[in-house]
Amino acid sequence: MIFSDDIKDWLPWVIKIRFVIISFVFAIDFAIHQVTNPTAVGSIRYLGGAVILWYIVGLFFLIYNQISQDYLQQAYLQIFSDILIITVIVHATGDLESNYFSLYLVTIILSSILFTRGRTFLVAAVSFVCMGGMIELVYLPGFYTELVNRVHVLQLLATNVTLTPDLMRALQVKIGVSFFGFFAVAYLSSYLSESLRKTGRELRDKSGQVASLQAKNENIIQSMREGLLSTDLKGTITELNPAGAEILGRQIGELHNATVGALFPGLTDGLPALPDSIFPVERQEIKYQHPYKQQRILGVSSSPLSIPGAGMVGYVCSFQDLTEEKKKEAEYRTKDRMATLGRMAAGIAHEIRNPLASIAGSVKLLQTLGQLDNDQSELITIVVRESERLNKLVSDFLVYSRDEHLELRPVDVVTLLEETLLLVQNHPLFTAQLTVARRYAQPTITVHADADKLRQVFWNICDNALKAMPQGGVLTVHAEMYGERARVVLEDTGIGFSRAQMEKVFEPFQSGFSQGTGLGLALVYHIIQSHQGSIRLESQPGKGARFIIELAREPAPPAPSKPGAKPRVRKPR
Repeated sequence: MIFSDDIKDWLPWVIKIRFVIISFVFAIDFAIHQVTNPTAVGSIRYLGGAVILWYIVGLFFLIYNQISQDYLQQAYLQIFSDILIITVIVHATGDLESNYFSLYLVTIILSSILFTRGRTFLVAAVSFVCMGGMIELVYLPGFYTELVNRVHVLQLLATNVTLTPDLMRALQVKIGVSFFGFFAVAYLSSYLSESLRKTGRELRDKSGQVASLQAKNENIIQSMREGLLSTDLKGTITELNPAGAEILGRQIGELHNATVGALFPGLTDGLPALPDSIFPVERQEIKYQHPYKQQRILGVSSSPLSIPGAGMVGYVCSFQDLTEEKKKEAEYRTKDRMATLGRMAAGIAHEIRNPLASIAGSVKLLQTLGQLDNDQSELITIVVRESERLNKLVSDFLVYSRDEHLELRPVDVVTLLEETLLLVQNHPLFTAQLTVARRYAQPTITVHADADKLRQVFWNICDNALKAMPQGGVLTVHAEMYGERARVVLEDTGIGFSRAQMEKVFEPFQSGFSQGTGLGLALVYHIIQSHQGSIRLESQPGKGARFIIELAREPAPPAPSKPGAKPRVRKPR
């Protein structure tokens, strides 16, 4: 089988080798001629003509290789033209005494590179025929006839060359050795060439498999959603995948000569590690200061990077951004605690409300039974006022613990915010040092919600913002569409929340103000959850607070009711 791709690749190389051989042949023969017989110019002239012809043929093949796509035809033309020219060169350099019989062998070797074994034998046969024909024409006209008759010819009439027994034996040996040598070289060179081609194909296949595997591994690493970086044995970072660069807010160029210990402080705390090195560690959660975002929580683990035969050459670190997961975990814990508190609150509220009403009624009745002095009247007034305050607190608890029955309809969030801000600007705590900044991405943002409940959410947050800015500040209101959800951000520049306060900010009785009941933000959270929305707080002490609320544009599909169940308004979760 002829491998056209192999011929295509090898033909330019064969053309270049031909030019080298041509130059080498002429240079060697010219040097020998100058040393042995510088006055004779006949043979060198014939050789020069043959070499020039060979150069011209080589240039032709070089041009033909660029314009023709029939590479097999090119190979045949080149090899057989080489055989003819070599025959001319052998004749020009002394026929039987020529030093260039070996050029036939070079041509056979080149043909074994281009052709299969059978065609290489064909080239060897053509080479032998050309060489034998040239010898017969020059030395032995009628030789074979005389050989058959076993008559030794002493005089060659056509050439006037004396054929001695020694010359006869030399011719026979030359022809026999050439025959054996041509076909032996053809066999060995074709065998080696086929082995080389087979090895080359296997190598290309293996290289293709390795390249495919490398590309696959590279694609896997590039497509990973978690960060991955590699280091040397000292912990110096050498590679970083795109997901890792996005998580860290860095590029690999920025981390040149940086160590994992410097990038992730505290990762190797408590480990028997040398400075600027990292040992295999189990998954750890560390704090990372993002260059463009707030502090993040990362889960980091590392393992040795080993290469077969070379041992351990470094480490591989994988890491994930756990910030949002931690927030969700905190939300789940808050929901669980609030559900427990809600059940407890409902029970306590029912147990307290009836005795409280009895106490308040009895005190009011005492007021009418007789004349009371000022101190007694003041005490009764305090008891009545505190009873009413306790009753309001119990009522709020019942509202908090009760399932919300929402009246969902399309409402404009911007309109609700404007109504709330109008009340805020007429609030007794609103002073000249306070300003309101409105930033609406769209003039109208419609969601399916209970308008009264959303008004209560916005009012409770804005009321807290006013209390948090006694010295003045800015209340900023953002509203925009975020995919299929509406996002409302209420931000103030007040006193902010500590980390401990943020963990329990949506739980009852967590008020940071002296006159607060601690139920305002708990009700906010309860209402937003009942709308299947989400709310989160971002804050730092002394740097204000930022409440981010997200609500769905469309109502959630109702859950299927059980057969025979009474229809009721289901609270969205």
